[in-house]
Amino acid sequence: MQITRMIAAASCLTALILSGPLESADRPVPAPSPDAYHGNGPAGTPPAAVLVDRNAVGCILPLSGRYAAYGKKALDAAVLAAGLFDPRKPAKAKLIIEDSEGDPDASRRAIARLVQRDGVICVIGPLGAVEAQTAAAEAQRLEVPILAMTSREGIAEIGPFVFRNFLTARMQVRALAGYAVQKLGLSRFAVLYPQDAYGQEMARLFRAEVLRLGGQMHKVKAYDRMETDFGDEIRFLTGRPVPHSIGFGKDQRTEPLPAARPVDFDALFIPDSFERVQMIAPQLAFHDVKGVQLLGTSGWNSPDLLKGGAPHLEGAVFVDDYFAGGFNPELNDFTDSFYAAFGREPDGMEAVWFDAAAIAVSIIENGRAETRDQFRGRLAGMTGYPGVTGKTSFTPSRDADKELYLLRVQEGQIVQIR
Repeated sequence: MQITRMIAAASCLTALILSGPLESADRPVPAPSPDAYHGNGPAGTPPAAVLVDRNAVGCILPLSGRYAAYGKKALDAAVLAAGLFDPRKPAKAKLIIEDSEGDPDASRRAIARLVQRDGVICVIGPLGAVEAQTAAAEAQRLEVPILAMTSREGIAEIGPFVFRNFLTARMQVRALAGYAVQKLGLSRFAVLYPQDAYGQEMARLFRAEVLRLGGQMHKVKAYDRMETDFGDEIRFLTGRPVPHSIGFGKDQRTEPLPAARPVDFDALFIPDSFERVQMIAPQLAFHDVKGVQLLGTSGWNSPDLLKGGAPHLEGAVFVDDYFAGGFNPELNDFTDSFYAAFGREPDGMEAVWFDAAAIAVSIIENGRAETRDQFRGRLAGMTGYPGVTGKTSFTPSRDADKELYLLRVQEGQIVQIR
């Protein structure tokens, strides 16, 4: 009964938020004319210092269109992070929600409204790489801090008001290569990657990180995204000959191969989805690739990873910023609170949105920012924030730096090793 009441309360609260900012005794100061935000206001008054509601956080989400389901999940996480379900204390932060419609132009207009109409001190969102790029450019122009929620590389380079709180390729390879070299003592690596932008970027970054750590990169091989038979690629990596047939008809036979020599690498990095890894791992075993440490990315983190192919993946190590079975205290509190509020288990996307909103709320509740520029400075100086998606800091380039979950396949289960 208690959970049912909380779910009903959540539905009413969501409707209230969508209709405008959450009310409190601390009302926003009326926003100035748009010209004041374009540098045309009183002389010497920078946009970041003009009429700001220090408790107002803007959230841009796709609440309509084809990505609406994702937007509503992110909204639930942000509402929870703002403390709106905590009966022990009134929520200080106010969430002001804008619909991005899954459209870059709508996202840009949403930034302008949040700044010029609502006087928000910061913005979180939107979802989507193109939408985030457009919104970040507008946020930088208006000098409002924005936490961009995208894996797109280089978005924080737009300017000093643009931060990114999202799992990145660089973050993953740094954690994975560091563990393999420094903890497992591995030194010789190979990469088998999909021939697409994601695979190419992962392979490039992994190679650079391995070399930086003093390791050796032996061979790197790409495969077509539509590939299902990886025999040629595996033989390229191992340097073993291809079996071939001689004779014709009834006399046709396959020449025996010489005894397979050991492979000349200690670990194989496969930056692809769990579905693809399920196809590759048995083929590695078929080609007698033994004693090699398999390494993977967040795309491996699925309960379905071990369906059918568990024996071939035993001991594999991969990383992610969220693991439902983890032993992080913040994670456990988040999972319990989320289930109590919404009656379902949270997922990784909800976790990263919860952390983004919680970071903004923590700055507000500690009274550490009166202006947008001060808020920007607090974000830039944040170190070791105890988030659900790992301890979070921001680098000098304004990208989040997280202590990722290191995960391993052990006795047919995925377990946390850090």
